[in-house]
Amino acid sequence: MSLKRSVGNTIIQNQRSRIENPLEGIEIDYYFMASRVGGSKTEISLKLWTIIVDAQGYVYAMHTKHMGHFEEWETTIHNRMHEHLLIAGVDPLMTKRLLTDIEIKKDGHLIKWDTRCGGDYIGIDGSNNLYIRKNRFTYVQF
Repeated sequence: MSLKRSVGNTIIQNQRSRIENPLEGIEIDYYFMASRVGGSKTEISLKLWTIIVDAQGYVYAMHTKHMGHFEEWETTIHNRMHEHLLIAGVDPLMTKRLLTDIEIKKDGHLIKWDTRCGGDYIGIDGSNNLYIRKNRFTYVQF
């Protein structure tokens, strides 16, 4: 099974419908939870959050769930950030440029699995509260 396709609902929570002027500056980040599925050595469940903050400080968040072979986790995260930027109204060329500077890695992005996370809520703790990382996760409520 391919990890690249999402499973279940895609949850989007934006403070605006689209980024008004992406050229003024955009910050993008991601964090995720991962666990093995049913004792498998190769299949994982991946819960992924991508966060975009525009120059005015407006937040655009997306949460997706994926299941599949673990080797595709980096590509899955990269593709999800690409899709999220396009949905938020960033030009495809600018999206490509932004993502060339981002290194996909576990360190600092992998968060502890929380069984409360689920349903149609965007929060890592099963609530509708979004967490945004600066030095650590910072609590921000819409």
